[in-house]
Formats: sequence, structure tokens, C-alpha cells
Amino acid sequence: MISAGNRVIHYAGTSVALEFNDPAAEALLNRIVYPIPATTETDPSATIRIEIFHDPDPEYQLYLDGEKIYKSKNKIDFAENLLSKICYLLAFSSKEGLLFHAAGLGINQAGILVPGGIGFGKSTFTAWMVSMGCDYFSDEFVYFPWESDNMYSFYRPLHLRKPSRKVLSPIIDYDADEALIMAGNHSDLIHPTLIKADNCYRQPPLQLILFPHYQAKSELQWHELTAGETGLELMQFLINARNLPEHGFGEIARLARKVKGIQFTYSAFEQIEVPVRALLKSFHD
Repeated sequence: MISAGNRVIHYAGTSVALEFNDPAAEALLNRIVYPIPATTETDPSATIRIEIFHDPDPEYQLYLDGEKIYKSKNKIDFAENLLSKICYLLAFSSKEGLLFHAAGLGINQAGILVPGGIGFGKSTFTAWMVSMGCDYFSDEFVYFPWESDNMYSFYRPLHLRKPSRKVLSPIIDYDADEALIMAGNHSDLIHPTLIKADNCYRQPPLQLILFPHYQAKSELQWHELTAGETGLELMQFLINARNLPEHGFGEIARLARKVKGIQFTYSAFEQIEVPVRALLKSFHD
């Protein structure tokens, strides 16, 4: 096979190698995985190859360790599948720290962790938080190297499902240039600068943990958690527990004792705007 280039993504104590046969494949990859400072560099646990064939319209093909696993003529659908595979491989082999299914945000020098599962509305909430002035780091993974308080977020576009367009249209220009938004059949990949022009990626120390849960037609329920409750909630979103000593419980307990955890259920951003603004203001004072 002809090779046009390669890239290795080092993240969360592991790495994935990527090869591509076309400069357009490299350009696509760079639009879905932004530069991430490596905590450690390791030998790749897997190799992904991206191939583009023009006959005459482009067909995108994805290989994992030499075996073809996916193909598509739709560039955006292919990009979503590629991003999903990269994330899966990193999560499967992650070690030497805590890897959470969570969003990472920053306000001033403070880091905000937003754990959440499928259906919790994590990415939609994250986009709204960016419109409130937070810097966006990730809506998928946040990693804490062992005994570290600093957040190493997996820097990628916001991945927003189509139904979220209705609530986010006041803050996102869905007619923006493709350089800022990749609109797929079922979801959109949004560059954070489309919401916050001066968005700045960094690895701040953790200062706040938010556990939002969207529930249609619900009243606002707001609960400040004890350290024990925060730790138990965090355990639900720890992805790589099987790869860690004691399943990472000791490290989670350490983080939970150091920062405030807040759990809330809501059905509209108007319900949470006042308490969230107060939280964010506390990091300016």
C-alpha cells in the first residue's frame, strides 16, 4: 500500500498509530483530533489505516491492524466512525491514571469536570457552558495521571446529536463554514471556536465536578454532594477501572475529597442559569 503519512496519538497512558494514503485523509484526521500534549509516550496498542479512493467520487475506507472494518462515501459519517474507533482503542488500553467518560471545561485557571453517560445531555450541556464563558477541552474523555489533579482532556470537536439543534440554535450558527461545522446525517461535529472565538485548550487543576442530568419536563433538583457521594458518582464514569490498581478507587477518593461535587436534574437551561453563573463567578472572585 502507498503511504502518504502517519501520526501517533499519545493519550491516557497509551497510544494509537494512524496511517493514511492521501493528504485529504490527514486533513480529515486533523479536523477530528486536535493536538494533545502527551503525558507519556508508549508503543502503539493498535494501528488504524485510512484510505481514500477516487472512482470518481471518493470512498473512505478504515482498516484496523490490516483488516478492513468500515467504508463509506459519506465523509462526515466516516469521520464520526473513525473518531469513535480511536476513542474506543484509547479507552481500552488506558492505564497509569484515571480516564473518565466526561467533558472537560475551564474557567480562568480552574478545571471543571462534567461526567455523564449516554442520554444525560452531557455534550449539549457542555456546549451551553462554553456559551457561558467556559473554555472547551473535550466532551468525551478527561484523564488524570496517577496522583495528579490536572485535567488532560481529549481535544476534539463537540459531538452534538441533531435533536440538540433546537435548543442550541441561539448559540451555534449551523450555517457556518465547513471548517467550523461538519454536519452529518445524525449529528454535528462543531469546532469550539464557533461558540467561543477565543477558546483556549489547557490542562488546569480540577476545581469543580458537575453531574448534570437532563430530564424532560422535570423541576430543578440541585444537590451538593458529600465527598463520599462524589466518589461513588465518579466511579460510574471511570472507563479504565479494570486496568488500575484497586480499580482506581483510592485515586477517585483522593479527588473527591479535594473538590466540590454538585448533582442536578433540569429540563431547561433557564432553570440552571442563575446557580451556574454564581459558580462560575466564584472563580473570578
